[in-house]
Amino acid sequence: MGSLQDQLLKAGLTTEHKMKVAKTEKRKQKKKKKKGATSDQTDLQKHIEQTKLAQQQKAEAINKAKQDDLKEREQVARVRQILEHHNQEEIKGDRTFNFTYDSKIKELDVNEQTQQALSKGRLAICVLEGQFYVLEDEPARKIAEVDEKYIVFHVEDSNSDVDEDDPYAGYEVPDDLTW
Repeated sequence: MGSLQDQLLKAGLTTEHKMKVAKTEKRKQKKKKKKGATSDQTDLQKHIEQTKLAQQQKAEAINKAKQDDLKEREQVARVRQILEHHNQEEIKGDRTFNFTYDSKIKELDVNEQTQQALSKGRLAICVLEGQFYVLEDEPARKIAEVDEKYIVFHVEDSNSDVDEDDPYAGYEVPDDLTW
């Protein structure tokens, strides 16, 4: 007596083709068991999907970092252009103007008009890459719109903040008073 497959073939319950397909499937399963591979295809598909997802997230993070870097470079270029175009050249003088930068007191040699304009808010001091620039009020406001970190010293208009209860409101600050 032959195998079960032969008996089913003689009885007409199966065909030659179905027998060959069954044998190849059985052989493939034995090979997988010998190699230690799982017969479940869903594990492989899950692993592939997880890998694709991780690659996609990594690519998105790299792309975001590149976009942030590009945005920062554009911002610095815009600020540099404003600073170089609107920098006041005729500010040098024999007076010293003191201001704080990075918790340190810095000095800038200016003339009398520049000192008064700085203290009244008509001029502002900005910094880019360690170099100080003196700008008028309007360009300084444009730079502040880009980012406040470039503005080192800028006095806001104090006319709108007049306090009625201020006992010294009628007295002006002497011209020779500097800190």
